[in-house]
Amino acid sequence: MEKHKYHGTIITEIKRPPKSIVDGFAKHEVCKVGDAMAGYGLMNYRVKPIEQGMHVAGPAVTVLTAPGDALYVQKVIEVVQPGDVVVIDAGGIEDICCIGERLCYYMKLRGAVGVVVDGAVRDSKGIRDMRFPAFCKAVSPRIVGSNGPGAINVPVQCGGIPVNPGDIIVGDDDGVVCVPLDRAAEVLKGADEHLASELQRLKEIEAGGSITEVFGLAPKLKRWG
Repeated sequence: MEKHKYHGTIITEIKRPPKSIVDGFAKHEVCKVGDAMAGYGLMNYRVKPIEQGMHVAGPAVTVLTAPGDALYVQKVIEVVQPGDVVVIDAGGIEDICCIGERLCYYMKLRGAVGVVVDGAVRDSKGIRDMRFPAFCKAVSPRIVGSNGPGAINVPVQCGGIPVNPGDIIVGDDDGVVCVPLDRAAEVLKGADEHLASELQRLKEIEAGGSITEVFGLAPKLKRWG
């Protein structure tokens, strides 16, 4: 395999968002965060949790790996810090995995709060049993080994979305969204406003308001009437 310019790169120190920002995103659903970015940052719908009820929020530590290879997935365990989400670009290949129960367990021991894989995982029961949030496109028992190539904390893509080290990852039953680090505070404010607006509409409707009035449907309906 020809060497990519990132192959062999291992960056151990990255900029992470303030804990208060991460905590703010942890209170939101993926849908609200995606709404705050007009749909930008939402990963492909096939990147889903391996079990309903899983939720994760934290800064991305990125891994670039060849499909089915675990070398740099193993190495990143020494790089993660408490609260990190490991994001693995495995090329989107679904019939061969790059991580399983044991590596997820070691990540959890280091304080990682979840993993997102553009590809497959295996040992899904073990991962579920340890309550480690894992998001992926597929589950497959096949794996190549630990030979490389790969890289750590370089720009990657996951589910068709660019992910840079330190970007905020939020995942739940609906999927995964990536918030660029340099826009995190702005997006969080937008998500807060979206939620507040939704709750206000709910309050108005429960008080007897009509859907047409509360949602301002009349001008739009008139166009087609």
